[in-house]
Amino acid sequence: MCKFRRKILEKQLHSCPTRIKKQLQKHPSQHNGTVKLVNYHDNAVLPQELDSDTHLSTDSSHILTSRVLLVQRATPETIIQFHDQLSNELPATKGTWNFNFKIYRNNPYSIPQDLDESVTTSPESKYLYTLTPSYLPDSTIALIDKKSVGVFPCAIKEEIGESDTDTYIPDEHLRDGATTGLNDPLDVFIGSKLQSLWNLRQTVKGDGGQIYELENSNLIIKTSNVSLHGNFRGLLIQMDISNKLVDENDPQGFKAVFDKICARYNVPQGNLNCKVLNTTMLDKYGDLCLQYAEILNF
Repeated sequence: MCKFRRKILEKQLHSCPTRIKKQLQKHPSQHNGTVKLVNYHDNAVLPQELDSDTHLSTDSSHILTSRVLLVQRATPETIIQFHDQLSNELPATKGTWNFNFKIYRNNPYSIPQDLDESVTTSPESKYLYTLTPSYLPDSTIALIDKKSVGVFPCAIKEEIGESDTDTYIPDEHLRDGATTGLNDPLDVFIGSKLQSLWNLRQTVKGDGGQIYELENSNLIIKTSNVSLHGNFRGLLIQMDISNKLVDENDPQGFKAVFDKICARYNVPQGNLNCKVLNTTMLDKYGDLCLQYAEILNF
């Protein structure tokens, strides 16, 4: 890490979130594109002060809608046959990928101050889900109670150079102190700083993944072998389609589009999840993390 960045981050460790908000208000023109944690319910957990520092592409042709399917009883023959089917379509192969999906539960003995004298354990359970796909380098998607979502990159623009990733901390945010300064992956931060609040319950891994680009880049199919505690749990299939192929004003109709894709490419039968956080405000990464949380709930 460069000395300049280290000095900035050390300074931020002694700063409170209020300072970050003041910096955002002071330089509003420099923070366009910052993705805030979206609060879909009045009782959502994440405070607005913990805004993530993410720059998103504004080119609508690259915005994709995703749905995830899990084939729990996939056999080696099923997997090989599906890969052969996709290969016969002469796709543009985009390499391999993997993911880590972690489920945390709130510490029952971490009790809000207003309840300290009346209860000995927390009266409700909350869950934190983190998704770290390798195609989003140095970034983690976090979802709490399937209500609040944020994308947390830990690399700044000057470090990633000309990479085509759309998740990073803009250089201006670091220089102006308008960033939480997460230099470690979010899971590391949770394990070292928030372990009194969140207990890790499960780690689901996806390995041996392949990425196929079809239909003039309007369809991307990702496959991955899912394992839990080293045991194979199924074949995960993630389908990403260009938003121009669906009616964004009718999210309920998305399933029919993906059903046609499954029939067209002989996708093995499984649990296709089409849930979204908010039907009136679709979230590219938040909806994806929600679907992982639904189908990987073993």
